[in-house]
Amino acid sequence: MNRFAGRSLSVFILALALLGARAAFADEVRVATLLPCVEDALRGVPGVKVVASIRASMRAPERTDVVDLGSPHAPNLERLASANANLVVADAVINAPLKDELARSGAEVMLLDTSSVESTFAGLEALGKKVGAPDVLAARVAESRAKLAGEALDKPIKVLALFGTPGSFQVVTQGAWIGSLLETLRFENLGAGLTGSQRFPGFAEVSHETLATLQPDLVLLVAHGDPTRIRQELDTLMAGSGPWSGLGKAARGVHVLPPDLFVSNPGLGLPQAGQVIAELGATTLAVGTGK
Repeated sequence: MNRFAGRSLSVFILALALLGARAAFADEVRVATLLPCVEDALRGVPGVKVVASIRASMRAPERTDVVDLGSPHAPNLERLASANANLVVADAVINAPLKDELARSGAEVMLLDTSSVESTFAGLEALGKKVGAPDVLAARVAESRAKLAGEALDKPIKVLALFGTPGSFQVVTQGAWIGSLLETLRFENLGAGLTGSQRFPGFAEVSHETLATLQPDLVLLVAHGDPTRIRQELDTLMAGSGPWSGLGKAARGVHVLPPDLFVSNPGLGLPQAGQVIAELGATTLAVGTGK
């Protein structure tokens, strides 16, 4: 083979390699998401790359591993456009009003319903089909379902779950994913059917008179903000003989749930969240001492 022929062959091979690389990139699904559970579910899935996501907390440092979109409630749309994603995955309740704006990035927008355990798992399975990895996501969901089923109680326990923000507390109803998780674990959620004004879907502000009638065995607090400060506010409400005082007498105590598992739906991490709650349900404390 002469030098010219050898050089031509090398150029041809290089061109094929470049075409192959471009084809591989074209086939890669580039995902931007406003749901941490989606980023977790897609980790390590072949042919899928999460290129933009949000921070677990706005107090956390800005992310450098992916394009940082900021808050899920008000994502940075300029950064989203710069991420060159071809699929944006967002929350069906929180982000539905932003769907058209998200679509201006040029990507397809997929909204997942994360308001219940079953809809979350179903949404992740649908996501698997969307990104061309149905078997991978189906297997991961099946594993999570089985683990969560293993955390269910043998006997129901009366529980009241509260969602706390600075200066405000709402009751977790059956319309929130945490309420759905309690039902899946076979707890008796005293707040399941309560109604009242809702600043956030699934979390109801109920009257003091209603709270005074509840007699939970276990009280759970999801703190959106500084957990220590919000727990102190709840302790103040429970002190004395007011309508909140009965909550402090729960035989299994009052417990702040870990923010990393409960501030947002953990998706495939639901079994871990379920385990935390189930273990608290198995604990009996002296009246009024639960922390």
